[in-house]
Amino acid sequence: MGDTRTFGAPAGGMLSLFRPTPSVSVDIAADAAEQEAEDAAAVTAAAGHPALTECQSAAAPLTEYADLNPSEETDEWAYRAVERITECAHAVVEGHEERVEELAHEARGERAAIALGRFEDRGTVTAERIAALDEETRSLLDWYARPFPIEWLFAPERDTFGRILRKRVIVLFHGPGGLSLGLRDILGADVDIIGIDLDGGAVATATAAGFRVVHADVTALDPENPALQYVSIIALTPPCQAFTPSGLGKGRYTASVDVILNVILEAGAAAGFAPWEHSPTGYAPRSGDTWDEVRAPLAQLEDPRAGLMAEVIIWPLGMLARPGGILECVMVEQSSALPRRIEDALFEQLTQAGWHTTEAWTLDAVTYGGSHRKRRFMTAHRGAEEPVVDLTPAEPIPAPTFAEVVGWSTGRVYLTRGHRPVDPATGRAKGGGSRSADLPSTCVTATAYGWADSETGETITQSDIGRLVGFPGDYPWTHVGRGRGVRNVAQQAADAVCPMVAAAVFGRILGDENWEAKTRAYVRELYGIDTGATVTELEQLDLIAEEPEPTSAAA
Repeated sequence: MGDTRTFGAPAGGMLSLFRPTPSVSVDIAADAAEQEAEDAAAVTAAAGHPALTECQSAAAPLTEYADLNPSEETDEWAYRAVERITECAHAVVEGHEERVEELAHEARGERAAIALGRFEDRGTVTAERIAALDEETRSLLDWYARPFPIEWLFAPERDTFGRILRKRVIVLFHGPGGLSLGLRDILGADVDIIGIDLDGGAVATATAAGFRVVHADVTALDPENPALQYVSIIALTPPCQAFTPSGLGKGRYTASVDVILNVILEAGAAAGFAPWEHSPTGYAPRSGDTWDEVRAPLAQLEDPRAGLMAEVIIWPLGMLARPGGILECVMVEQSSALPRRIEDALFEQLTQAGWHTTEAWTLDAVTYGGSHRKRRFMTAHRGAEEPVVDLTPAEPIPAPTFAEVVGWSTGRVYLTRGHRPVDPATGRAKGGGSRSADLPSTCVTATAYGWADSETGETITQSDIGRLVGFPGDYPWTHVGRGRGVRNVAQQAADAVCPMVAAAVFGRILGDENWEAKTRAYVRELYGIDTGATVTELEQLDLIAEEPEPTSAAA
């Protein structure tokens, strides 16, 4: 990293404060002149370098703005922008490539923020105006928002009561779409959803199903991205294999839990939410650690997947650390065997940062019309009012039997050993067992593609596997890579959140009192079974029919 070099002080600055003797003044002037000459030489030597050009391009509008709007703050902005030019020039000449890239990135971000502000100042932001952006501005804002869409840089529309017309939701570890399906297809919620997932197959499946999903590593993205400023809800469903009892459970080892707890604590300090009684805000200044530095200790975990639980705190706090963030709610899904110490630590940091209501439940999908699938759900809300919609159905929603889902006759038994390695001591497959097909299905796993009738050997299809979890029979399961990907798509379904449970949890978050009726209707249509209730007519579901009709207005 190159040294930061100054090139003099602004008028009325530090030089006038010390009232140096004439001889000292001469020495200071000589040093300043020498420094200015060195800076000028470095700028000349680095001329034409893309990073230096970027720094110069950012300095021009900032100095112009400072001239038109003089104040200590604007003068500081301009001074820092000009100083960055000389630092970049020296870094280029001295070969400090990493610092060069950092400075160029910083400068381009400031230039993008200026372009964004100017665009907003010219009038109400509309889709038509965004579509008409000139190529240079669009390219700059696209870079600024990446990997999110440009329109997410701008505030969402609100009605005359100040309510956001279409809330933005980001789903991390999105998978094939269980959560999004619950929101879109069961609740019919008018929300703007974007997912992030590293599994190319899951991304392809969700995309084919009509969802917007970015193929990326959650840990490689910046939770302080300016495009996330107006996100209302974040949902996270980190991989559960490190905690589930059916695996090795390395995430539950005491040493692993201790590492995760320390990172959770450091995340609060990095975001500026560590308590400090001497601060007017009640918080200590941000620690200065980058998010990569906060995550660094997780590298020592035996199972790296366990460390992804830290994203549950890094992302919400990072999103709020950026001024202007409006994040209201956090929703998390994880194995029901998640160590209580981790859950408590997460809630402690969220409460400390202003989420006043924290809740947790262990829910089994069989209660919501699905197969047995027990998961831990956690939510945190920033609003002063607690959610009022109950997520427990008045009566359990009837769940179909395994036979009803896969189209078998009654009286059959299926084996869940599937394609598992054989234990040489017993001659039988390791794990799995047998179960009556006249009962709701056991929890779907990645080996479900090998589940078979105990007598005939008949196996089930990927469509069957998806339906057992709660997906429509025609869901577009997609494999990316070599081969048919039979296990890959089965794994996608096994990892997914049951859409019916997602509808219940989001029904509570969004205040949808009709989530249960909608879920019963979905289960009835999906499986063709009597669920004990029908959805009332649409006009009867209009709970605000007597309220004044809101009109659209820009935020």
